Amino acid sequence: MFQEKRIRIIGIPYDSGQTYLTGSRFAPYLIRLASDSIEEYSLVFGKDIRATDASDWGDIEVSFGDFAETKRRVHNVLNNISSEKYVFIGGDHSITFFITSFFRKKISNYVHLDAHADFEDSYLGSKINHNCVLRRVGEILGWERIKLVGLRSVSEKALSDLKKFGVEYYTIYEVSDSDVLCDILSKADYISIDMDVFDPAFAPEVGNPEPFGLDPKKLFFCIRKINPKIVDLVELIPNSPNSITAILAASILREIIIAMDIHHADASSSST
Repeated sequence: MFQEKRIRIIGIPYDSGQTYLTGSRFAPYLIRLASDSIEEYSLVFGKDIRATDASDWGDIEVSFGDFAETKRRVHNVLNNISSEKYVFIGGDHSITFFITSFFRKKISNYVHLDAHADFEDSYLGSKINHNCVLRRVGEILGWERIKLVGLRSVSEKALSDLKKFGVEYYTIYEVSDSDVLCDILSKADYISIDMDVFDPAFAPEVGNPEPFGLDPKKLFFCIRKINPKIVDLVELIPNSPNSITAILAASILREIIIAMDIHHADASSSST
């Protein structure tokens, strides 16, 4: 029997929205295995993740190649469980469609950490894939509620459209300063982490690697300040539990889950 917890961890191993390298369907499983190779204790927070108010609910059974059916299954699961905070493990970035469409009324500040704009209206004949995800999320939430952070690879058309629609975006050069990154993340209630936002030196096993990326330590410096209601982590293509990318993802998730739990505990104590 699953424990009733305030933070629920759910895998969505859907990767039919990838167009270059595929295999992120295996990421939820391999990230969990990779987590066995790292300590449960966070030196940042001085807390063990096993002491958090979080539980892992396993993976949703997706329908590969069928976006509409997978969306129906994800929404059905979310309709039948309730939690104060969620952590989703993908899968490719198209899983964010499923999540934002379900929680759209609860999301006021969505931050998209990504090397790419993901802002094509259509890509390879499809409007539903990893290269269109931010465009679709903006249509769901409204352009004023989304921020793109870490951009370093974009088509001229997508960049023009970002400006046309008034999307707030920050290139990798603008967030190389941790204070800027921390300020953006501290205000987010939904953080979507595409692992290709990090430099391939730290995260080589991703769907579309790009050089000159974010140093993960920049994110770790911000961990104490974040308090999202929803997090997803996507676009990881690990080959084994020993993958440095999977280990980095597991380490990031450990810190984020503890951060979410500590902020929840602080809010609960202040309200009593």
